[in-house]
Amino acid sequence: SAFLVPCAMGVHTHRMPFDPPTFTRLLPTGCSLGQRLEYHASLSSTMTAARELVGSEGGASLHGAVVLADEQTAGLGRRGRSWDAEACCSLLFSLVWAPAAAGPPAFPELVRLNLAAPLAVAGACSLVGVSSGLVKWPNDVWAGVPPKKLSGVLLDYDGREAAVLGVGVNVLQDMSLHPAATSVATLLAAQTPSPPGREAEPGWAGALEPSSPLAPPASLRERLLASFCGELERLMRMETAQVVAEHRRRDLLRGQTVRVHHRTREEHDPRDYDAVAAGVGEDGALRVRRVGEPAGREVALAAEEVSISPLGPAS
Repeated sequence: SAFLVPCAMGVHTHRMPFDPPTFTRLLPTGCSLGQRLEYHASLSSTMTAARELVGSEGGASLHGAVVLADEQTAGLGRRGRSWDAEACCSLLFSLVWAPAAAGPPAFPELVRLNLAAPLAVAGACSLVGVSSGLVKWPNDVWAGVPPKKLSGVLLDYDGREAAVLGVGVNVLQDMSLHPAATSVATLLAAQTPSPPGREAEPGWAGALEPSSPLAPPASLRERLLASFCGELERLMRMETAQVVAEHRRRDLLRGQTVRVHHRTREEHDPRDYDAVAAGVGEDGALRVRRVGEPAGREVALAAEEVSISPLGPAS
């Protein structure tokens, strides 16, 4: 499961519902993605709602449409996990992508989409002041020092006319004390000097007033989504090799020792092993070399078959 953490700002000003007109105004000029926004205060899952929309209207006419909710009651995560978040704190949305071709011919484009989506999240975060975002294969974004999980992305393709890209970003939660996750607000607060007399308080970000210089900028979720749409469109105009090159610059795992899990990170499997990550190829697979194997003996890992835990720099 993802993490359910209270919003960082204890004042209701920062827990306003998502504002569609503000998002539309902030969309980059000429951006085709996000022109249609289906906003809901609460949904079981934006991915389920987007898939139902495709079923009723068809995929081609919905290309670039976004389904967004302030709250999800049954959010979907990778490999059967859930994605939980307090209302109005996270950016929770799904985007419909209609590939140029249907069926197997669409797979190269969808591989590029799967590589581009977390890069677009990291790029959007950079545009609001968080430049430390790195991609943890296959499609998470980690940020901060040390890096912690900031976002998760999930791609679902019906094999026919449209893919649904589900995205969750921790935005306003106070995760300053969380051992495994972080948020945009927490990272922005950590980049700003502490108020006088507050330096020793590890959780001070949770008590900010709206007028504080450490409070997150207004319309933060709307800014992030608008920037994501612009970044994703920019990346998807590129060749796959160019997207892989951008991925290499933000690759959390390359050169790191990792644990390869064949079930889940929480379950031991005798097939699990430690390896050194060599990077991601144009097929979207992660190349690794088992610890103890000679250089050049790499294997390609598919995201559908394994999970990865980073262990630290390769020795």
